[in-house]
Amino acid sequence: MEVTDHILSIPAEPAFYTGPQAPNVFMIVDGGEAALIDSGFGDEKSIKTRIDFLNEHSKIKLRYIVLTHHHFDHSSGAQQLREASGAEIVLHGDEEKWLMDTSGDAPQDIEIPKDQKEIAKAVQKFREQAAEGTPDVRIKDGDELKIGDLTLEVVHTPGHTVGSSCFYLREEKALFTGDTALGLGTVAISPPPHGDMGQYLQSLEHLKSYDCTLMLPGHGQNVNAVKTKLQELIDHRLEREKQVLGLLKDGKTTPKAQLKTIYMELDKRIVPMALRQIEAHLAKLEADGRVRRDGDEWAPVE
Repeated sequence: MEVTDHILSIPAEPAFYTGPQAPNVFMIVDGGEAALIDSGFGDEKSIKTRIDFLNEHSKIKLRYIVLTHHHFDHSSGAQQLREASGAEIVLHGDEEKWLMDTSGDAPQDIEIPKDQKEIAKAVQKFREQAAEGTPDVRIKDGDELKIGDLTLEVVHTPGHTVGSSCFYLREEKALFTGDTALGLGTVAISPPPHGDMGQYLQSLEHLKSYDCTLMLPGHGQNVNAVKTKLQELIDHRLEREKQVLGLLKDGKTTPKAQLKTIYMELDKRIVPMALRQIEAHLAKLEADGRVRRDGDEWAPVE
């Protein structure tokens, strides 16, 4: 559970399937103070695991629960942890609107088929729990939080969501990336207004400018070769962009027509996410002036 002298992880069994990797929750500790990076799920077992951990470190004052973005696998436990600890919830100002939205309009990283009523009910509860976590501190790019003598810098990295943020722990040269950069695989990007592929690539480029020796992602394993990983993610997106453009030229003019070529075998729960990802690439290509849209059809700009 100890990552460095000042960073701990607090794992819990995944409460719900949001992919093969459970959400990570980290705790930064220094001088008798602490901050959580993300809260994880709001189910009873996950919350108990993390409260028990805090109780085992009762001499440490939890000051902040810092949310990387609004998705419920990262945020639905925040309110219960705030009640248990007295910590303040911290969130980028652009993300609050989507955290408060319980309507289901804001996409998560997985969608539940309508016939799976019990799971859909659980998802709705997670959304409502997340919305209870109204932020106490609204942050913006460049803001700093102090945990003991440590400095945590806010790095606004829109793309996965509009207010997605990473956090740079300066003294440890450690970067908490939420879902902006995963330890394994790639993250889902939706088209505007919920995400933006162009901004996402700019965010990854911006992260490369930080002096990092450790990346701690929202899902998956920790990464030491940080700039190499970030470049791999950029390269992957640019290759996918070429593939989408090539399929348009081959006559596959809708996201659905491209789906089976790009993603050959998919769990049906992530098909909507995959379609949004193709749409996000098309939206970026349109913004770049390389494709045009006519209703549901897309075509290259010659």
